[in-house]
Amino acid sequence: MFTLSERHKGIVSFVPNDPKELPQSYIPGSLAYQSTNNFGDFYYQEVQQENFTIWRSTYRPYEDVSLRVKREVKWLGFRMMLKKHISHLFLGRPIAIMQGQMHFAYSPLTDVELMLKGNEIYEVVDMQVSPSLFYQLKQRGRTFEAFAAMIGSDKPAWISDKPAWSSYTVLDNMENLLQDPTQDKIAVEIVQQVVTTLIKNKGHDKKITYEQVENIFLIREMIQHRFPEAMTLQQWAKESRMNTTDFKYKFRQVFGLPAYKYLTFQRINAAKEIMLTDPQLPLSEVARRCGFGTYNNLRRAFYSTDKTKLSLWRDKNLGMAFQLLIELLLSEML
Repeated sequence: MFTLSERHKGIVSFVPNDPKELPQSYIPGSLAYQSTNNFGDFYYQEVQQENFTIWRSTYRPYEDVSLRVKREVKWLGFRMMLKKHISHLFLGRPIAIMQGQMHFAYSPLTDVELMLKGNEIYEVVDMQVSPSLFYQLKQRGRTFEAFAAMIGSDKPAWISDKPAWSSYTVLDNMENLLQDPTQDKIAVEIVQQVVTTLIKNKGHDKKITYEQVENIFLIREMIQHRFPEAMTLQQWAKESRMNTTDFKYKFRQVFGLPAYKYLTFQRINAAKEIMLTDPQLPLSEVARRCGFGTYNNLRRAFYSTDKTKLSLWRDKNLGMAFQLLIELLLSEML
């Protein structure tokens, strides 16, 4: 259990709450807690599995506050910023984590101070992993081995001095894990991706402002929700208040791939979902609903991303599609 305090207000007390009542996405099987104060409201959900624990927290300060988190147990894991940016003091060491960035550390105890600005909404995910999960990772090299050797010691260690961008794969996988925390395979994959990214992190990114990061995340949301529509690079750049060159570079810097490839990725995922839920639908209609326009556009894009023919994928997953259909019909009958 951790304690949370505010520099000038003292201890911040939490009370249990229904996780479905919190202003954040519900995590199945989680315990939820809430703290309501005259200087801000704070919420978190906690879910424990055999080899990892996840906390999803939301901070809503009404004024500038400094929160201190203390926990007298060893920490091995990472923090990922989902919304806004937070300046931290981790055991007295300053670390600024921007939206979409992550930081992985080992520490013999938790002592972190968070500097929050008033009238902002912050969302963050913390994932603590067991040493046994960490040692499952398919990772080698001096940096990894030096960090692994520090686990269990009385000194803190970081995989990288600076936070790294989490990329679209880590963000999407984390969203999937939060929807079903029992997916141990995805949990290991996330930790593998986080560690690998941080080891490769050279800190040579182009300078990017808080506003630009937030606008780039809004473009990501636009693509996720409006993928069937026709969209252009110029439109995205205008919406993010950047020129096209800056937008292209910084979207790739934050998410690890160009914006057009992310649009294709979303459309392919939508096509797969449609084929699973409606296996009798003509592929030309699947293409239209996903924004590809024609069957040939869908076929070429599918092969380019999945390295398999569209028809073969559909046939291979036909059994799964009918199983989903049966489950849907049964749920409607109950």
